[in-house]
Amino acid sequence: MEGVCEMIFIVIPAYNEEASVEAVVRKAKKHGKVVVVDDGSSDKTAERARKAGARVIRHKRNMGLGSSLRTGLNEAMRTSKKDSDIIITLDGDGQHNPDEIPKFVDLLDKGYDFVLGKRELFNYPVRKKLGNFILTKITNVMTRTYLIDTESGFRAFRRIALEGMRLKAKRYEIAVEIIKEIGRNHIRTANVPISSPRYVKGVSVIDGIKNLLYLFKVVFDL
Repeated sequence: MEGVCEMIFIVIPAYNEEASVEAVVRKAKKHGKVVVVDDGSSDKTAERARKAGARVIRHKRNMGLGSSLRTGLNEAMRTSKKDSDIIITLDGDGQHNPDEIPKFVDLLDKGYDFVLGKRELFNYPVRKKLGNFILTKITNVMTRTYLIDTESGFRAFRRIALEGMRLKAKRYEIAVEIIKEIGRNHIRTANVPISSPRYVKGVSVIDGIKNLLYLFKVVFDL
């Protein structure tokens, strides 16, 4: 891992995650520098993230997942070094296990520039599995990519892969926008299986439809 990067930056967007964020940060900080973006939480998310050792950037009001990710990624880009550092994104709600970060780094070490976590969905509702399957298939066709579980929030980027991305989404649409930018820039990609310690409701059917509509808009410049 030392041959790949001098630093790993871990970006965690969080909104009202006081019950889980502290444990997530404590695990994550064993693997790199942690930046939590508190998206206008009304609870103690920011306080508990700081207590666990994260640098916290706080939005004054709730601006959406996409805005939070862009804030965190911009901060990581500002403080990282070209061609040397790795940037990880994962959720603050406990559905991702930070101890799996080395699996992502190992694939980056093999020459990939973007690695996406493929969740175990066996304990997810049937509608969630079906929706995820359909959205992933359509996203791949439209972006000319070959990724699995395109809605997964556990990702790893080489810094150089992020440099050419034009990310503008404010909410859940950020997931498909990232994939669209990966296809546009012909970034070398890989998937890695990850565990799903707990089921989190997350993206609804309506959100999935909005993601597809947004994808059509940005792909075809509608």
